Amino acid sequence: MDDAPSEAGPDPMEWLLPGHRAAPADALKRIQALCGAWADLHAAMFIVLATHQNLPRDVLAVALKQYRADLEPYSREDVVSLLTAVWNGGKSGFDAVLRTRANSPKRGGSFSWVKE
Repeated sequence: MDDAPSEAGPDPMEWLLPGHRAAPADALKRIQALCGAWADLHAAMFIVLATHQNLPRDVLAVALKQYRADLEPYSREDVVSLLTAVWNGGKSGFDAVLRTRANSPKRGGSFSWVKE
């Protein structure tokens, strides 16, 4: 098989290649599309982080906050912590960090016999 570039034009998947530097407007369009494609917050954050590894996490946090209404109550630093947890700790690490944030949704009544 020939690995030479085709005459058809640039590869539409080029933005996924390691080391690819995207123009900010292009990256924002992709992040918006990815955020809209996944309803689950963990999945959306994971796919954005995995596909935009060259962008600093604080930049990704700002973009994610812009396109995910469920991140509105969190600070940029909280979202950076969530991104780190997604990457290093998977779903369980993400859930653990999410529970520790001051603005996280509180779950009530899980242990009715425990008095607080």
